[in-house]
Amino acid sequence: MDRDSLTCLLTYLFLQTMHCPKCGVKMIFKNNSMYCERGNMLLTHTLYARFNARFVEKTPEEPLLQRTQNPRGRFFCPACGQRMKFTGGYVQCPEGHGALNDSIFDLNQLCPHDRVND
Repeated sequence: MDRDSLTCLLTYLFLQTMHCPKCGVKMIFKNNSMYCERGNMLLTHTLYARFNARFVEKTPEEPLLQRTQNPRGRFFCPACGQRMKFTGGYVQCPEGHGALNDSIFDLNQLCPHDRVND
């Protein structure tokens, strides 16, 4: 990859903002994924790819399965940072950016986030 292509790619990645799904602050690009400095949490590459497609690039996808119960914990929209709401079986953004139903287990089990005070 030449220097101009690398500069273009880094600019693109910098402009693609993503918020932490556990605390809502803006994340930074680190180790080919997104990192929350506030909570010392690095997204798995799978979650990064999923969130980038769903919340940044807005790629159409199949509907998610409904949840029967509200999951434990607080979750925030990776697109806008607002707190997600549990409505109609979906943990979804109040602004309509998408849902996290298929990511709750991975977020809770694979992406530890330090406790933060609001």
